[in-house]
Amino acid sequence: MNITIRQVDAFLMVAELRSFTAAGAALHITQSAVSNLVKDLEDQIGVQLFDRGRRVVKLTAAGKIFFEKASRAQDVFRSMEQCATELHDARIHRVRIAAAPLLGCTLIPLLAYRFMRRYPEMRVELVDLPMSRVQQAVVDGSADLGYGPARDLEAGVTGELFFETSVHMLSLPQHPLAGEAVSWEQVRKADVIAVGRESIHYISADVGGEEDFHVAHTVHHMATAFALAATGAGIALAGRFSILLARGFGLVATPVYPVLRRPCSCTGWHSRSSRPRRSSSSASRRSMPAATAWIPCPTIP
Repeated sequence: MNITIRQVDAFLMVAELRSFTAAGAALHITQSAVSNLVKDLEDQIGVQLFDRGRRVVKLTAAGKIFFEKASRAQDVFRSMEQCATELHDARIHRVRIAAAPLLGCTLIPLLAYRFMRRYPEMRVELVDLPMSRVQQAVVDGSADLGYGPARDLEAGVTGELFFETSVHMLSLPQHPLAGEAVSWEQVRKADVIAVGRESIHYISADVGGEEDFHVAHTVHHMATAFALAATGAGIALAGRFSILLARGFGLVATPVYPVLRRPCSCTGWHSRSSRPRRSSSSASRRSMPAATAWIPCPTIP
């Protein structure tokens, strides 16, 4: 007898959904493939596990008994997979990084590449998240480190300055305000493409003044803001490093005065033993001293 985990998975999914077709969709295989897996399992055991009706598939008495054992076997197998993953992580020292979208598509991949070239035994996994969710990824254990604009720290989270960058205006080269420099008073009167209302709120509070910015569009991603700016729909406001992405849209960066500098931070968990981890791994914990300093703070004008 040679029962495979694929047969067990197919059997359990059919039992749960009571349909070979639905089980195939859930497992991303065809209905006939599910039927063959279950038929091979029944042939090996020597009993029928399902009553195959026209509308509903039901477990037989033998199927109900086998269901309990199969469920336990699946749990044990998944536990073995997790153990194998952790053993693998212990060898390669995996570090999970959560980054705000703009950092995630500009600086972080470049620096991660340099880091892994220098430390080939390390593996960096990057996921881009909305700014508001970066710290939460550190809290719930789905990320070891988080990179994004500095924000108030949540309980249990520690933060270090990653770098500071001055806010620039990103626009088409032919935009009336594009050039060597522009004032905040001029920027306020232009059509601004805001990335979330939060970003303009922070800038407005720091710049001061009574007049609000003229927000023409509010989007969720900086790439969308740049795409709109490339059509002449307005200007975007972002750190100088964003030119790495903005150039691809044909945009230029213009300094805004007085200079407004925005800190970006690296966040981590200062007491990992008390934090619930979604993907706990002793390797990740051991690699954290190196991971905390995995990227040198860049010099951003």
